[in-house]
Amino acid sequence: MNALPPRLRSHVVILGGGFTGAAVAWHLARQSARPLITVIEPRPFLGGGLAYSSEEPSHRVNVPASRMSLSPDEPEHFLRWLAHDGGAERDPDSVWRDGDIFPQRRVFGRYVAEQLAPHIASGAIRHVRDRASDVRRNGDGWIVTASGQPIAADIV
Repeated sequence: MNALPPRLRSHVVILGGGFTGAAVAWHLARQSARPLITVIEPRPFLGGGLAYSSEEPSHRVNVPASRMSLSPDEPEHFLRWLAHDGGAERDPDSVWRDGDIFPQRRVFGRYVAEQLAPHIASGAIRHVRDRASDVRRNGDGWIVTASGQPIAADIV
């Protein structure tokens, strides 16, 4: 296979758009000198993955919402989002006896997806709804194949 043309800035391809892949994309997209970001994930939205897309109501986060956040500088970011969203009011079982909130896991997945949405809409993050079928070294970079198309990457 011939090498693809060089890019003006680095291109990061993230395999898997569950929480970890989505969080990496979110942090990269917020940098001033952000790279091109492509997330390869077959699910319709980023951030849920297997852990945070469950439709089972009894599947809840295992730490209080007050300790969950995409932003380390704002440890209660999710809790504030949850209050604004009204999730605890709609799900009284999420409020524990001591007042801590343990929402359904899919609610946290929705929070992550909403944080990524502006970056996807602006084109800062590209979501390829597929699975990677091949990853190969190409000189100093990589070629990732998804949806039958080669994607040149500096970092995978």
